[in-house]
Amino acid sequence: MYLGGCFGDFDSGAALDNFAPYSGLHLLTVCIGALLVTSVAAAGRALRGAHETILRRALGIFGIAYWLSYNIWWNRNGLDFATGLPLHLCDLNGVIAPVALLTLNRWLRATLYFWAFTLTTQAFIQPALTFGPTAALFWWFWAQHTIIIACAVYDLVVLGFRPNWQDLGRVYLVSALYLALVVPVNLGLGSDYGFIGDLPPEKIPPFIAALGPWPARAFILAALATVAFAIAELPWQITKRRKIA
Repeated sequence: MYLGGCFGDFDSGAALDNFAPYSGLHLLTVCIGALLVTSVAAAGRALRGAHETILRRALGIFGIAYWLSYNIWWNRNGLDFATGLPLHLCDLNGVIAPVALLTLNRWLRATLYFWAFTLTTQAFIQPALTFGPTAALFWWFWAQHTIIIACAVYDLVVLGFRPNWQDLGRVYLVSALYLALVVPVNLGLGSDYGFIGDLPPEKIPPFIAALGPWPARAFILAALATVAFAIAELPWQITKRRKIA
């Protein structure tokens, strides 16, 4: 899921087999994703009442169906507990996002907002992906993250969700529970769910490896997420204060 240099020129030959961050293919993919997210939000804004509800439910049902299909496909050759469990944060957010739209549960909406805009967005900024469009994984990867962002943007733009301090507390608690789940799983399986496992640098994304050796990098990553959540809340608090003033 890596922030760095400029987007290079798009080589339509080898680039179809391999994906490189900050290439022309990366830029094209991000632009298409942004267009899809914007289109869904615009459609929701244009609709009213029952018609908007139909669209929201369709998006939610599609998201759940996609999540199930992706996980079945990923484990089609048998379940590898070290890599096949849906325990990466975006795996969980992939089901939280559509269910949040369907239920309008505050805990789910808060988790979706903070996880999507601080963590899932990293898949677009610094994707941990090497396969190009000729591989099915390329399409599964981008569709998964685009659906999450589409749900989060829809909740903000169409449904008017606005996070508050209580929601920040909710995501801190949910995130703490997530860590309490994946840390022992990683230790027991030798896995890297949440990118906080004890793997050698060559087997983890460069931006994670840059945080230093394990276990220090796990604590640094958790601290960065904690700060990012607080920063994601600040614009809404500033806007609220200005309205009061």
